[in-house]
Amino acid sequence: MTELNNYLAEHYLNEAQLSAATGVGMDELDALIGDRLLPAPSYVVTDAGKLCSFVFGEMAAPGATAGRYFHPSQLAWLARAREALANHGAQGAEAFLQKRFAGDFAAALATLNLTTWRLRDCFDDAGTPIAEGLRARIDSAWKHLLNGTFSLCVANPISEAHIAHKEVLQEKLARLSENGGRTAFPPQQLPAMHELIDAYAAASMPFSPVEYPVSSRKRLVEDLRAKLHATDD
Repeated sequence: MTELNNYLAEHYLNEAQLSAATGVGMDELDALIGDRLLPAPSYVVTDAGKLCSFVFGEMAAPGATAGRYFHPSQLAWLARAREALANHGAQGAEAFLQKRFAGDFAAALATLNLTTWRLRDCFDDAGTPIAEGLRARIDSAWKHLLNGTFSLCVANPISEAHIAHKEVLQEKLARLSENGGRTAFPPQQLPAMHELIDAYAAASMPFSPVEYPVSSRKRLVEDLRAKLHATDD
């Protein structure tokens, strides 16, 4: 087993495992993905030894087992998709799911705006939503849900709240650290920065060994921690 195979086996389900866990054949799953009712796989490993994802594109992965890999949260999103089809039919299911996602994601952002990080593009100083900015975030998030991005980078992308939490933590950490490039922090700021890094690390995936060197995880967790420890010293 390669390191990548071990990572995929630990964190993801292959097609056979997903089908067995859900009782749903891959033809139905593929149809739901094609109809924009279910997230795409996080990773595809090709027969030519390439690891493919929406986030990182194609990367060499010699020895990796070919197949498509889905985050276990796919089970929750599948249940939503099948319920939407049953209640709203093929014509109305996507609109229903997108509207539900938008409402729940907006509510999560509103809470995070008050508790975690000011989202000035989405809410004014009184907390009133800014329609254009909020819509842009929601539309982007819906797109990334469907293309498999969140099931690659969010530790538990089982709900809009979990996704929004990770995204806002990353935004806050990237802003305060100048995207991981800042090398000096005031001593009084260090405890809060350590706490923020820990929270972001817990909310995000560890990333596969193939992607890790170019991942936000390396830049905003391990590399930034090293800079903070250097500041501590």
